[in-house]
Amino acid sequence: MTLHKRLDIVKKLILEDYPNAAFLHIGPVGSGKTIFLKHLLYERLKDGFTCVYVCVKHSPKMFMWLMKKRNTDVEPYLKNGHLILVDYYSLKTGTPPTYSEYESKILKLKNLDPVEFSVMLNELRAKPIEFIYLDSLSDLFITYGYKNAMKFLNITVPRIRDTCVGAFALDQGIINKRLENYLRSIFDGIVEYKIVDGPNGIERYIRIAHFDLAEIDTRWHKLIIGPYNIEIE
Repeated sequence: MTLHKRLDIVKKLILEDYPNAAFLHIGPVGSGKTIFLKHLLYERLKDGFTCVYVCVKHSPKMFMWLMKKRNTDVEPYLKNGHLILVDYYSLKTGTPPTYSEYESKILKLKNLDPVEFSVMLNELRAKPIEFIYLDSLSDLFITYGYKNAMKFLNITVPRIRDTCVGAFALDQGIINKRLENYLRSIFDGIVEYKIVDGPNGIERYIRIAHFDLAEIDTRWHKLIIGPYNIEIE
């Protein structure tokens, strides 16, 4: 069984290397899920891994600009093939894609059918992919509706688990508690985020609430988001 090496940034959360798994990152809007996942992506790319990032919240061009803004430029990895972008955003919003210089490097959906989406991700399994990141499931539930979004997840999550490590973000409050609890049950790991009012303003916290495939620390840890980096205390 192949184990994935932990990044330094998560060593306070996951205490040993771990096998293929699918993680659900869940927390309120603004709790740091997206930035945390993007930093994980960047660190994996720096380590030489091939990663897939599904652009749901932003266009691929905006995604790359936001990454560069945080001093985590992913353009070199897109050019050398270690980063594979899937453009879900353009079809979802009906806006023409604006990445002519990267046309051959970005995968485009022909329609928003969840089966086509899952088939595309399944075809990527033929490549030596280590990690797949999707931000966010909230948009998928809004676009697809409950039934089709669940169809996508029931097909996709097991395939990712068989192939690599997957991370999916979900904003709390988008779906009801019953559905949220069901989602928690189909993922191997649950990463929770919260926001509290501290003496100096908003404070963000993160923890691994559940993960059976490796030893973890379930305590809440402070998540510090700086202009160019993140830190877990």
